[in-house]
Amino acid sequence: MLNRVHLFQTIERVALPGQPAGALLMVRMQRLREFEAVFGYEAGKALVDAFEVRLRECLRAVDEAVQIGECDFAVVLPGLRDLNHAMLAASKVARAFMHPLEAQGRSARAIVSVGLCMASAAQCPDQLCRQADVACQEAARLPERVAAYRGQAQPQVVYGDLHQAITTNRLQVYLQPIFGMDSGTLCGYESLARWEDPVLGFVSPELFIGAAEKTGLIEQLTRWSINATLRHCAAAFRATPTLQCGINISPIALMAEGFVDQMAAALRIWNVRPEQVVLELTETVFVDSPQLIGKRLTQLRESGLRIAVDDFGTGYSSLSYFRHFHVDELKLDVSFVRDMEHNPRTCRLVESMIRMAHSLEAVTVAEGIENTVLWNRLRDMGCDLGQGYYPGKPAPAARALAEFGAG
Repeated sequence: MLNRVHLFQTIERVALPGQPAGALLMVRMQRLREFEAVFGYEAGKALVDAFEVRLRECLRAVDEAVQIGECDFAVVLPGLRDLNHAMLAASKVARAFMHPLEAQGRSARAIVSVGLCMASAAQCPDQLCRQADVACQEAARLPERVAAYRGQAQPQVVYGDLHQAITTNRLQVYLQPIFGMDSGTLCGYESLARWEDPVLGFVSPELFIGAAEKTGLIEQLTRWSINATLRHCAAAFRATPTLQCGINISPIALMAEGFVDQMAAALRIWNVRPEQVVLELTETVFVDSPQLIGKRLTQLRESGLRIAVDDFGTGYSSLSYFRHFHVDELKLDVSFVRDMEHNPRTCRLVESMIRMAHSLEAVTVAEGIENTVLWNRLRDMGCDLGQGYYPGKPAPAARALAEFGAG
């Protein structure tokens, strides 16, 4: 387990003046809690043990891995030539987890992020660890799951800045088009919140949404997102009744008292029919408080709203919640879609997901389609809808509606 003194001493040896270049990797396995919620804590421990064994197998004899959290490891890499050499080592670690782990007779795919920071004598060990952690957070948002810290300044989102941005309507709604894969016709959009601050610059959605959840602003942010999206889309919805728009909903906002009434009020204000709105929820929402979630989803679906599971396939609750909840759409996670180009096993898995969704009377939506090869392959598999940079990039709402003929 954690041995901070040993870790810091090892880092200091690597960063001594005159020594060959060294680096620190932060290796993190995500969504352990979801796995434990389904299979239990003993199975979770077995998964972490298997994770550690796999990690150590892909390191050199001179490398040293230290567990610094339940599913976080710091890896000290001495004697490297340069950053490119270090990136090769980081990529090797990430690739090692492309194959499932075995935990108590179960096969589980570990979702791993690897952050890299080069060591220097000017850095203290604590600073190096924090910089590697920043890179690890960035890696979680990248398809290759690897990122290097390059001295970039990370904006710090504080309560006052975010609160003012929400209340003064400084956030923007971007819309990404969604098309029918057989017909190629526009079927709707996904609504995305964007924030460009005069001082902070562009603030990534992961950063400010995470800050909203931690500071208690997520309900206000969700309320803004719902109303701003419907305000932009209302006219297009009336002109084209078949159009729909997906709105991402935080689990915290979903479980807040009054959310169902809030949705009903927004639909009345903007004169939008409920069946034109798709509430997109990540799989994590189904792990905690299943009874409350079941009640909320039943109320929302009875009011006519549609429910979609976003990032489908990346959580450990994927099959268990289908026994209790009816969902209208499954959105295939971008990591599966991109991996289809060079992994036949992923292609078979995606095809199985599509068949399963159809057997449950759910529509399938593929995210992250970036070229015609992926589009055609998913279409031939029977996927219903697609979105990504190939068919259409996200754009400010007014421009997206005008560009695709819905404005």
